Amino acid sequence: MFDRIEVAAGVVTNTEGRMLICRRKGALDGLWEFPGGKREKGETFQQCLERELMEELELPVQAGDTLGSVLRREGEKTIWLVFVSAKLKDTHDLVLHDHGKAAWILPEEASQYEFCPADQSFLNSYLPTLEK
Repeated sequence: MFDRIEVAAGVVTNTEGRMLICRRKGALDGLWEFPGGKREKGETFQQCLERELMEELELPVQAGDTLGSVLRREGEKTIWLVFVSAKLKDTHDLVLHDHGKAAWILPEEASQYEFCPADQSFLNSYLPTLEK
């Protein structure tokens, strides 16, 4: 039996069209990801994303549409990452509680960063639509 973990990952964009990526600490240390976290019982992925970004980054966002998802098996776990668009509610300085670094990048700059496997799978499939 595999445990399934459901995760909301935010494709947060600012007014300049840049998207937020964060560098992990701990598991997958040094790799970049779209920030987010585990969905709690009864939450939508949008509610999860808004909560997680406040907890991890003190970043107020308005979550939007689901952009895609990636299903990965890691050992005895199945991880379902659902990528959700989000806009900043206001200009705000990030506070990094769980990440080593954050960057606001243009979609075409994503290839300059080494992403976690699931985030890279999402980028490979959906980046062409993000760059438009």
